[in-house]
Amino acid sequence: MKNIIITVIIIFSFATANAQIISTTIDIDNGISFHNSITNAYYKDVQGFMTPFVGTWLYTNGNTSFKIVLTKYSMEYTGEFYIDYIAGEYQYIESGVEIRNTLSNTDSFKRGIWDCSLLLKSTSKPLCPTCSSSERRLAGAISDLDWDTHGSITFKLITVGGQPAIEAYIWGDVFNDLHHEMATPTGTFTFIKQ
Repeated sequence: MKNIIITVIIIFSFATANAQIISTTIDIDNGISFHNSITNAYYKDVQGFMTPFVGTWLYTNGNTSFKIVLTKYSMEYTGEFYIDYIAGEYQYIESGVEIRNTLSNTDSFKRGIWDCSLLLKSTSKPLCPTCSSSERRLAGAISDLDWDTHGSITFKLITVGGQPAIEAYIWGDVFNDLHHEMATPTGTFTFIKQ
């Protein structure tokens, strides 16, 4: 019995020593700098700006389609702090031929759409002269893992024909020696909520 009690105390002590305690909660709308973050802080989507971006969205143009599925992750620990963010996957079909499909991806370290934690105001780049001061856009990254290329993506909530929609602006940054462009398109696309 004495050994059981000692074992329980040791396990409890070890678990308590390794548990992360949130030091403070910060509204993610105030911005986050990954280089100057506060250890064990929780960068929270206090005002719920990210929630309307969650779901399945579809862009179509003839027999070309671009589907994105976005999920919100809350209080995820980065190893230094906690954060709310959006990540997801996509499928791009051009002229009836599937070019890229990450929808079945289960590897959270190789997301098709990732790190969407930056809330952009109207004065944030890329500028949005039509955005109101209370409106927020969402910025993150998009990857073409087949060619190891990455780009940036910005989402803006809009309404099209009375339906919720997202205007996405995608631009590519090439980070490899092969100088491939992403197979997924760049530019501005309107995705309708499915």
